[in-house]
Amino acid sequence: MTNHSHSMHLRVSVLAVRAALAAMLLAGAGARAAEPTVAELTTPASSVELGVLYVSDRDAKAQEYNGVRDKGTTLVGNVDLRGGGPYDGDSAFRWRVQGRNIGLNSGSLGAQLGVQGQYRIDLSYDELRRNRSDSYQTPYLGAGTNVLTLPGTWRVPLVPRLSVVAPAAGAAGGANARGLSGDVTASSARIAGVLTAPTAAQATTAAGIQAADLPLFHSVLLSTERRQYGVGLAYELSRQWQFTANVTQEHKTGLKPMGTVTRYTNADMSAIIPDLIDQDTQQFTLGLNFVGEKLNVATTYHGSLFTNNVTGMTWANWAIPGNSQTMSSAPSNQFHQFAVTGTYAFTPSTRFTANASYGRATQNQAFLTDTSTPLVPVASLHGLVVSQAVNLKLTSRPMKNLSLAAAYKFDDRDNRTPVNTYAYYDAGELKAGTSVFAGTFPGLGSNSNINANRPYSRRSHLASLDADWAFLPGQALKAGAEFQKIDRGCSGSWIACVDADQTRESTLRAEWRLNPLADFNARLSASTARRTVDYNENAFLALVPAANLVPTGAPGGASAYATLVALGLTGYGPVQGLNPLPTPGSAQAFYFASNNALSNALYGNANRISELPGMRRFNLANRNRDKLRAAVNWQASETISVQGGLDYNDDRYNKSVYGLTGARSWALNLDGTWAPTDDLSLTLYATTEDQRSKSAGNTYTANSPTAAVNGFTAISGGCFATIALRNASNKTDPCLNWTADMRDKVDTLGLSATRKRLLGGALDLSGGLSYSLAHSDIGMTGGNYVNNPLAVAGAPAGTVAAFYIPATALPTVKTQTTELKLNARYTLTGQSALRIGYTWQHMKSNDWAYDGMQVGGLSGVLPTSEKAFNYNVHTAGLAYIFSFR
Repeated sequence: MTNHSHSMHLRVSVLAVRAALAAMLLAGAGARAAEPTVAELTTPASSVELGVLYVSDRDAKAQEYNGVRDKGTTLVGNVDLRGGGPYDGDSAFRWRVQGRNIGLNSGSLGAQLGVQGQYRIDLSYDELRRNRSDSYQTPYLGAGTNVLTLPGTWRVPLVPRLSVVAPAAGAAGGANARGLSGDVTASSARIAGVLTAPTAAQATTAAGIQAADLPLFHSVLLSTERRQYGVGLAYELSRQWQFTANVTQEHKTGLKPMGTVTRYTNADMSAIIPDLIDQDTQQFTLGLNFVGEKLNVATTYHGSLFTNNVTGMTWANWAIPGNSQTMSSAPSNQFHQFAVTGTYAFTPSTRFTANASYGRATQNQAFLTDTSTPLVPVASLHGLVVSQAVNLKLTSRPMKNLSLAAAYKFDDRDNRTPVNTYAYYDAGELKAGTSVFAGTFPGLGSNSNINANRPYSRRSHLASLDADWAFLPGQALKAGAEFQKIDRGCSGSWIACVDADQTRESTLRAEWRLNPLADFNARLSASTARRTVDYNENAFLALVPAANLVPTGAPGGASAYATLVALGLTGYGPVQGLNPLPTPGSAQAFYFASNNALSNALYGNANRISELPGMRRFNLANRNRDKLRAAVNWQASETISVQGGLDYNDDRYNKSVYGLTGARSWALNLDGTWAPTDDLSLTLYATTEDQRSKSAGNTYTANSPTAAVNGFTAISGGCFATIALRNASNKTDPCLNWTADMRDKVDTLGLSATRKRLLGGALDLSGGLSYSLAHSDIGMTGGNYVNNPLAVAGAPAGTVAAFYIPATALPTVKTQTTELKLNARYTLTGQSALRIGYTWQHMKSNDWAYDGMQVGGLSGVLPTSEKAFNYNVHTAGLAYIFSFR
């Protein structure tokens, strides 16, 4: 039988099964089950289930969290064992052992035993596997360790017609990952304005590289697995006092993708490596609780110890023979917290609750250093964060139809980590030149980053009032108000370190509940919130303490910071074009040459980190937020019920010129159930979700007196006709503004059905079918300029020097998901039963983000060949269940 005929047979079989089940679902009811006996009500039943699971294919996305290891057959079991005295007996001792999905990597096992009113002991084990990708490929050896090497036969990829020689050790040469594609190396390229085909020698070189490298790529399964063990104890010291203790140990292992970049050769070379995960987390909780007539008090200690057994990852540089790079992993750390919670009932209708906690988080793992980190003044961070919180709440019901609540929350995260100044070169980059701050920091290159750590602290005050009033029979109104103030800062920083040192947000909310009839209720709620912020566009200066130092050649001994203050500017500098130029020899001319942004070299950073005027980070920006919620439940008849809901959110960032400027979403859900008898039910449901967000930005380009490209001056499109006019206005060119309109839309349809007690009460059936369609779109406006590759010496007069390329929408990302589930349980005897299950999972998706991961996709990124998720997986299971007392 061919694959095609096999798939046709499978589809016909599925349809036949669905048709047969539909007929059975609508068949007449079988005999009713007998009334339970006294023994059945007082003695809990135990059960053991053993089955076999068959999976047609292995797919990381389809089996992302369900614990399936591989395709084929797997033994699976469930267990629920109970013992001890019956509920109507004299003994209060009872025990229970539960196991779920034993045999899968999503299994759990637990045991409880104790005497009611005296003590209880809990033991637990569970595991969860996450399958991340099964299409990832890499040439690196050593996956599963923290040292990745390249095979000895690896040759640096090139596109020979663009890179004549292979790089030697320590030199970039013409490393180009697109050289792994035969289509790329066989195509012509425009060189000096002339379309040039590869020579025979170049083709031979490319073929040799591809023959050596491509076979080295091999598949590596990216997945992580978590195993957790736990022990718990609850002991009743007396009728009023209880002691509790819990300990958990979690071990997480596996591989995940991690993007890396190296600038060892002054060019960004990237590889996505299999990052090793090997972590342990231990958590401890001790509690002492008091329960009185009016007063309840609970005291708790919680401790968490995180240990990362991987100090860092080292990988060979695919573009430079003999070079390797190292990146540290997440550091080990600890957290300890003490908390006390008390509740006092002044009257049966008035209650006061208070909670206070104190915690300390520490991190002191040794830094990883090498030649790219020339200034590390301390061996480790000595990180310390002290957390304090107080929550107070008073609730009262002064009248039968009125409830009131007032609350106050204080949360203080005090980061006491000492501030130090460090110097490093980006991603292993080699030292170049001499820093203008060499007098203070001897030996540093001009491409160094002289940075200080910023220990962010946050203090929040939140006060709220709520009232709930049942003003008419079947109708109630709830209203509330809330005010929050957050202060942020960095203890020890030389200047303000946060974009918003204070935010203030006020919220009003109201809800109307309607319940006029026993079979109908509705709810409508709305809220509006306003957040105001004092934004600081010079907060980046806290990262670069050299901005407060005087660089070599600065006129009048002025630092960058002093000049910013004197001129009233941000790091962006004057918002103007090239002319008029600053006065020669002035501090403005030195720091803002050609009216451009503050030179990053003059504040000791290899990268420009100053912000655009009007740029606002969305979580620290002025925002108006409105929400609307509606829900309806209607029991239309004894057999039909309908539910529906609507959620609407609207965020507006009215003072954000750049960054996130708006976000809007709505979701609608409807479902209805038909249940003509206790044994038959059918549910239909539909949901639709629509999320939109708008962002804005600017492709900043420096002002320049350059007036031509190889002697040519004309521009096609854009806001300026000539190179000279454009370059003189680069900083204010409106054509460099851009916007992105992002939309995610998901529609889901589904049905589920159950039919119980068929065939004389022996057979129960259930099933479900769901389908979802998701679209993601990104619309763009704006654009940028690109020089004409034909504008070279000897080109015809009148050749266009540059083109303005308008932005276009990105391709639509589309995902379709279908899932069919069928289950049947057949009772063989009073103690045994068979359970049969079948699941069909289908996904079809396309995503342009994966295009760059293919061979020939990007020049500076090693391909991984990962693909968008597409799968078609069938799972069938058969299990035998035995119950006993």
